[in-house]
Amino acid sequence: MGLQCAGNQTAPWRTRLPDVGTDHVGSVAAVPGGSDGVAPYHRRMPRASRPRIRMPVALLSIGAGLALVLGACAGSSFDPTGPCTTDGKVSGAYPDLEALVPTSYQGSKPGVVDSGRTCTTEGLGSFATHGVKELRFAGATWETGTQSGLTLATFTSVGGPELQPAWLEEFYETTARTAKNVESLDTSDVALPSGAAAKRLDVLNGESYQTVVVWDVGDRVAAALVASFIRDIGSKDAHDQIVGAAIDTLESSPAGS
Repeated sequence: MGLQCAGNQTAPWRTRLPDVGTDHVGSVAAVPGGSDGVAPYHRRMPRASRPRIRMPVALLSIGAGLALVLGACAGSSFDPTGPCTTDGKVSGAYPDLEALVPTSYQGSKPGVVDSGRTCTTEGLGSFATHGVKELRFAGATWETGTQSGLTLATFTSVGGPELQPAWLEEFYETTARTAKNVESLDTSDVALPSGAAAKRLDVLNGESYQTVVVWDVGDRVAAALVASFIRDIGSKDAHDQIVGAAIDTLESSPAGS
């Protein structure tokens, strides 16, 4: 789990997480920027009958709010090849990044694979304070329930300092803390199955468990964004099992290793 189309804030996956009728914590996924949820595939999750997962800027809205199915859209002014003047995303924008993300999760192909970039002050949000000038990303998104889904993404900084996992976590955490329906928020340092160090953000946003896990992969940062509607999965343990499966899938792909 995304960014908005050109002309709108494209948080790297501020990824939007599925909307469960409450402001998301970002889509866990969404693009940086904004004060909603945890968006980079990031912004406030609007009320909707179907989950959304956005890729941020950079990716999560749980921050990255993710649209459970990231829409492949871009404004007529969005040109991924020229100088960056506006935020946007579309399928095929950056084939080299899209080629890195997983092509299958639990035997299913993603509903959407797209990529984009964010460079506006509003879109970059806290990334700008670290000198990031242009954030590029790609993600694959799956709908896993009536209002649940996940985005597996990769982010990279262009023309600026090398992107750090802590900056992505900061972006999502900052946007999540301003979301009015967030009931709890926890951050932690965790070890992945491979032994790699990662940062994890867990949010209870209304009736949605939302988790963002990010880790360093050379000059890129991998991000697993998962949103689980409580009525879809029943328990936090069930949500954590999905998070674990998402991490395993991303780690076994070029984007996560």
